[in-house]
Amino acid sequence: MIIRLRAWLQASRLPSQVYLFLPLLLGQLLAWRVTGEWSWLVFVLVQAFGVFDQLYIVYANDVADEDTDRDNTTATPFSGGSRVLVEGVLSSAVLLRASWLMVGLALASTVLIGVVTSHWLPLPLAMLGIALLWAYSFPPLRLSYRGGGELLQTLGLGGVLPLLAFSAQAGDLAGFPWLLFAVLLPLNLATAIATALPDAPSDARANKRTLVVKYGAGPARRFILVLAAGALVLHQLFVHDALALTYVPVWWILGLPGMALLIAMALHHRAEPGTRILSVFLFLVILVNVAYVAGLAWLLL
Repeated sequence: MIIRLRAWLQASRLPSQVYLFLPLLLGQLLAWRVTGEWSWLVFVLVQAFGVFDQLYIVYANDVADEDTDRDNTTATPFSGGSRVLVEGVLSSAVLLRASWLMVGLALASTVLIGVVTSHWLPLPLAMLGIALLWAYSFPPLRLSYRGGGELLQTLGLGGVLPLLAFSAQAGDLAGFPWLLFAVLLPLNLATAIATALPDAPSDARANKRTLVVKYGAGPARRFILVLAAGALVLHQLFVHDALALTYVPVWWILGLPGMALLIAMALHHRAEPGTRILSVFLFLVILVNVAYVAGLAWLLL
């Protein structure tokens, strides 16, 4: 019983919940700022959607990438799947059934939002997010292998989630600060590319056409840094004022992401698959994204 529970915890990769929790929180806080209205029930349902959606993502990705993960000897805590199928502690059939259960629970969460508030826009947005993951991992598109998977991940985490959360609280997208995507989308694209860096050797052997495999680790790392730096600069130049945050210094938001980015810049040339430096580099790139969204959400509170 304890061993099986540990297996499911391993498969669930719970630290990656932060990727969904923060964008969903940010979207709801933006809606509160625009409308002045807040529902704790909606908050719970939106964040529950995030929990179920994340579990769907990690379970389904493990099934879709089982063969590639078995060949992966450079996995990190941030990449390479949960390893439960590789280690044989769970079966792909069980994990696939669990992923479909999570899809049902995720959609049920948005249906409940509609029933309680008559805000139905979250439902099609949730369906879109689920479809993006399917297109990422499974036939007929399977874009994580054919190329373009990073863009799907960016659209899902950086685009769909904030919009779903905003519409759940507000009822529509009127007043949504669209300029914010000038920061969120590049940061999420940088994160999506970075998480493929450790898996490049096995991805190449599996003919997986990620940007890292197509263009090489060095150019990919430099592109990641340019994306992240450009996003932070755009916040300072345009987004800070557009969000009416002039009452706080811009470095209250950009301080921690900026420090993480500078350290990543200093390390990037030594960040090769299978090295600890790459794990540190990947953590720093993720931190740039997470710290920015968390800082923005904190200020909106």
